Amino acid sequence: MDWKPYYQRECAAPGARDAMARWVLEGADASLVAAVRRGAVPSFPHTALAYAGPLQARVVRSLLDAGVERILALGVLHSGGVDVYRTALDEGESADRRAEAFGVVRGAFFRAEAAAETPLGRVPSWRPNHPGDFVRFERGGLLDAEFSLDTFLTVCRAGADALGRRPIPVLAAYVGMTRDPVSGAFSVADELAAWVEAECDGKTAVVTTGDLVHYGTGYGEAWVAGAPVDRGSLVAAIRPEVEGCLDAAFSRGDQAEAYALSRGRLLNDQREILPVVAEYLGVPAPFEVLSFDLSDYAPILGAAPPCLVASALVCYGA
Repeated sequence: MDWKPYYQRECAAPGARDAMARWVLEGADASLVAAVRRGAVPSFPHTALAYAGPLQARVVRSLLDAGVERILALGVLHSGGVDVYRTALDEGESADRRAEAFGVVRGAFFRAEAAAETPLGRVPSWRPNHPGDFVRFERGGLLDAEFSLDTFLTVCRAGADALGRRPIPVLAAYVGMTRDPVSGAFSVADELAAWVEAECDGKTAVVTTGDLVHYGTGYGEAWVAGAPVDRGSLVAAIRPEVEGCLDAAFSRGDQAEAYALSRGRLLNDQREILPVVAEYLGVPAPFEVLSFDLSDYAPILGAAPPCLVASALVCYGA
């Protein structure tokens, strides 16, 4: 599946602008506004619009209501379509080749454009004040197919329009590898966390995205005991595993365990982001799962059920 055009078509479809505007107008959340003002990091999914849109809209409305002047959005750099990323992860490759590949995809990447083009109009960007070895302009097409922040940027535009506001400038930084695939060290995550802290002030909010579970057909064998196919049973079984992963990252600071759980059973695409956010916030840090559901991707992928992706809204910190 070529996800970038798929999600762009969703955002450009008739009725999408009105739906996003409605979600933003209905999405006032005083507790999330207060958390943003205290420096919390909201985490939203990038699943299909019907699932992710209302959750992203709650975040966008909270950012607007909090008086945020800039947004630093930490996106996922998906590995599936990036050959060098797959080489770094391939345990069958030599340590030298994996280390070389890691050097290419480690850290965070951003586009050089002054604004992001969305199906509903432009969203301004801003340039980092402290780029370095681990924060780089994208080169070589690394971000050509990346989509993890596309819908969020579109909702940012729709939300600002609905409220008669200017869109908040967003620096979209896509997080590549932060764990050394050979040594297992998280020093790159520490470097990125220091960069995030250096970029932030009282008017800059940090947000992130992640689909915390990929489960069932198309994503590997179903692992819940008895493999129920109804969504309610699966939500009840899977949510505690997600919370266990987040507990490892934020409560206990065991990034190796959080990474192993993320890359293993959960197939959590936030595995490289969690150590950055945990280091930025400081461990132990609280987290709260504000909403958790499993989105049905069986019809989207033409697969037999269960084929599910988590749509979760989580507040990290504060």
